[in-house]
Amino acid sequence: MDSREIAVAAFAVPVLLAVLGLWWFRRRRRDEIFEGVTPGELPALGQQVTRRRVPRGRQEYAGPVAVRFSPPDGLTPGLVGTVIDGQAHVIDVTATIIDLAVRGHLRLVAEAADPDTPPPPPRGPAPKTPVRQSDHDWRLIRLPAPDGDRLLPFEHKLLDAVFRYGPEVTVRDLKARGFDLTMREAQIGLYREVVDRGWYTKHPRDRNRRLGCLGWLLVVAAVLAALAGITARPWEPARTPMLALGAGLLFAAILLIWGGRGRTPRTAEGTAARIQALGFREYLTKAEANQIRFEEARDLFSRYLPYAMVFGVAERWARTFADVAASARLQGVGDAFFDLTWLGGFDVLGDTLGAGLQIADAVGSVADFSAGIDIPDLDLADGLGGIASSVGDFADSAGGLLDFGDGCSGCDGCDFGI
Repeated sequence: MDSREIAVAAFAVPVLLAVLGLWWFRRRRRDEIFEGVTPGELPALGQQVTRRRVPRGRQEYAGPVAVRFSPPDGLTPGLVGTVIDGQAHVIDVTATIIDLAVRGHLRLVAEAADPDTPPPPPRGPAPKTPVRQSDHDWRLIRLPAPDGDRLLPFEHKLLDAVFRYGPEVTVRDLKARGFDLTMREAQIGLYREVVDRGWYTKHPRDRNRRLGCLGWLLVVAAVLAALAGITARPWEPARTPMLALGAGLLFAAILLIWGGRGRTPRTAEGTAARIQALGFREYLTKAEANQIRFEEARDLFSRYLPYAMVFGVAERWARTFADVAASARLQGVGDAFFDLTWLGGFDVLGDTLGAGLQIADAVGSVADFSAGIDIPDLDLADGLGGIASSVGDFADSAGGLLDFGDGCSGCDGCDFGI
């Protein structure tokens, strides 16, 4: 072989190896799924099953999903949001707080903000998404732990962090005390939970740092090879091959650094959990009033509202239940009655809730929440839509505590060892 042929080989070999390595890694980034088992189901105890990758050209399951009429067993709203897209968003954490309120661990009460007290300045870099400013604050009141409701580890830590300084605290106080770090830890807790459950083998946002590190090592090797070629005498036969080798190593490094980035694939168990979550999302996004019995509506509205927030359909969910309540009233089944004991301060939220609720007349005082809220005939959609808007307002306020954006990338120092 002459020097020209050697130079071509010196350039082509590292590039070819990089391409083959990328092909192998990309294949392994496709989610696993159980073969011979209904999508979304887990194999029976003792059943021997085969795990395979989802079809080529896709990274996750994209087939038909069976509708679920209740949340997957043991999946809180935050876990549902995390397993669906592999990312713990700010809304997943704030929906967790609202879910804890619905389950009876705390109570959310809106109160008028002091107009003379400016909001505390944000800590760290500005959030990527502007936070909507509100004319009221939110007070969180811790309640005795309800019997039979087991907290997940990250939920327990989140509650303890919220009420670190006492049984009552406002969102404004939390922001002033640097609660953004606690919110960040809650996000990491969600990541840790999905790994501990076996849905991912490592951090869901890990971007194959090892492959990237290999790419940077190739950059160093490319520089050394290029220097060797440049410093060689023009008549030396190794000059051209070394320059070609440096170019090939540099091109291979670029392929590995940029083309090698990608998400952590789900295990077959993780794919099953995701399909179940998608099935429940189908129900929340397509449920009609005639599919919901009025006798179930009292508890169902609040229980599923945090999930609807995660899926971005809270207002639709509210409209559906307004139709349920209106239909029940027309049929003489009963009055529109929903358990909203976890939410207070309707006198402050009057404009947000709309005239449909007429809270001042229907409730009269915060103490009456123990009996729920009797919603009048008129403007039920406005009333329940106002509830959805109110929890959305709380989510915006609490989301402003997280100045880091939508969570860890898996390679920014927020590993599970904190």
